Order: sequence, then C-alpha cells, then structure tokens
Amino acid sequence: MPRIDLFYYGDTSPGQTAGQLYRDIEEQVVLGDQLGYSGVWVTEHHLSWRGEVPDPLVFLSFLAGRTTKIRLGTSIICAPFYHPIKLAESAFLLDEISGGRLDLGVGTGIGDEKLDTVFGITRESASGRAREIFEILRQAADDGEVNFEGEYYQFSGVQVAPPARRPARDLLWVAASRYSTELAAAHGYRLMIPRPLPLEARLQANREYRGVTGERGEVIHLRSGLVGRTREEARRDSVEFLREYARIYLKLDWDGGPDSEQFDEIAERLSFAIGTAGEVADKIREWTDQFDGTEITAIQFQGPGVSQSAALRSIELFAGELPSLQADAPPPGAYAAQTFERTVVA
Repeated sequence: MPRIDLFYYGDTSPGQTAGQLYRDIEEQVVLGDQLGYSGVWVTEHHLSWRGEVPDPLVFLSFLAGRTTKIRLGTSIICAPFYHPIKLAESAFLLDEISGGRLDLGVGTGIGDEKLDTVFGITRESASGRAREIFEILRQAADDGEVNFEGEYYQFSGVQVAPPARRPARDLLWVAASRYSTELAAAHGYRLMIPRPLPLEARLQANREYRGVTGERGEVIHLRSGLVGRTREEARRDSVEFLREYARIYLKLDWDGGPDSEQFDEIAERLSFAIGTAGEVADKIREWTDQFDGTEITAIQFQGPGVSQSAALRSIELFAGELPSLQADAPPPGAYAAQTFERTVVA
C-alpha cells in the first residue's frame, strides 16, 4: 500500500483572501504532520491562472518551520519560469534547513500566452527549457558544479551554494510528459502523475515508467476527495468542489447535488474519493491495484467551496486509516538507496 500525503492546488473559495488560504493550509498541514501523513505537495500558479501560490519553495520554507516530520513537495515547479542556478540554490537551501525533507517536483507547467509573455519565454521553448534545467539540477546536486552547454542555458564551472545534501534521484520528481520516461530511464527520477490527465493517459504514463525502471520505480498520484462521518455528509460538503472542477477540467456545467446520478461519474473522471474514511481508503486500494502498486497517493482535501472545518475533519478522520494503508509502504528514500542502472531508450 502507498504512503499517504496531502496535496494543495491553492484554490481559494468565494470570498476567501490569499492570506486566509495560507493560514488554512498551515493549520491543515500542522495537523497532518501530527497525525502521521507522510508528505505535503503544493502547486505553483501565477497571476490570474488559478491558485494563489506563486512560489512553492517560499511557502514550503514557512511550513518547514511549523512542522517536524512531514515531507515538503512541489507539484510542480514550473521550470521555464526560473533561472536554473537560482532554482538549485533555493531548493538546496530549503532541503538543508528542513533536514532533508524536500521533494522537488519539476515540470513544464500549464501554458498560457499571457503568462509566458510576462516571464519572457515562448510556449514552444518551454519543454526544451525544462529538459535542460533537469540536467543542470542533476549536475548541481550530483557533481557540485555545473558545466552545461545547451540551446537555452550555458554555464561553465559554476559551483552552487549551499551544496546539495542528497543526490538528484533522491530529490527530483519529474511530472508526466513526453520527456519524463527518457529522464527516468537515464537518471532514475521518480514520476508524478497529475489528477487532470484522462485515465488512459495516466495508465500509459505509469506503464512506460514501470517499463524503464522496473521494480525500482516510484510513482505518486495526485488525487482529490473529502471524508465525512457519514457518506452523506462527505458528498454534501464536496458538491461545490466537484462542480467547480467539473467546469474547469471537464468543461461541464453540472448543477446536480449529492444525490445526482452524475455525481459518481464525475467524481470518477476527476479522480475524487468521497465518503467515509473506510470508503476513501478502499478507493485508494483500488487505485493502487489499478496502477501496479502506486508508492504515494496525495489527496487534496482543500478545494473551492470546502470549508476549513470540513477539510480539517477529513484530515483527522482519514488519519485513522493511515496505519493500515502505510503499514507496508516503502519509507522515503528507500528507492533512491537502491542501485540504479541507466536504461537506453530508443
């Protein structure tokens, strides 16, 4: 069974300020740290493109000081918007001050013409920039010095400070993309599969990754859900959350309620697990089997229209399922400690 993490997309609810959102997440993560959740993942967003966390590393640095055990993950860092040396320095600093708790998820990010213009890139260059940044981060972590000549970045003899305290394959996660399998094959990076991808695309990404890493691979799935004392309570409190995400990701204007015939169909398409703690745990077991033993499942209990009390209730109630779900889960770092032989991808 997988380790269980918390996941935050950074959505505000109607009338909620960004400051209120940060304090709500802080309270939830502190509770999760106390109750035995393995990690927390925070997504990066900018300007008016949904979400209110433009710098996950800054926010996670704050959470590092409020917690003691929970791992701190980015889901994801939008690599093309960063200077790669500055990104390495910031990441290594956070990993050091948190006692080695950082999981650095890196990817291209969602494209938006206005956003790309603000950051001075083109969408056509984003994938290439992200690939180059992965290699720069690898050199910074594994070699302590960056010597790189690429299309977008060039560095010679650059020593990054502070130095990395862990190798790249123990630090980096690659978001599912057209280059993720290649990077996994070459360097053994772990794979992050986002929630909005259609099921077949997620299954294919998982199969390709397992194909090049075998038993050594490690996969995290980003999911959503809500837990109630009763099934009816969970469904009632998640309606606005489900409705908003159906509009965004499925382009579906659904105005049904918790007893609607479409409720379960939409929840399935959006990778939501809604119900009692036991029902949500069973859904995670089903997902784990479906994807050949997912190592981590991260659940988003906080979302648009979800009250703080409902999110805290979900975290607390679901904590009772953590011992059975995480009993045989590989501990953090176990995968990186294994010997990895590079695979050549044709």
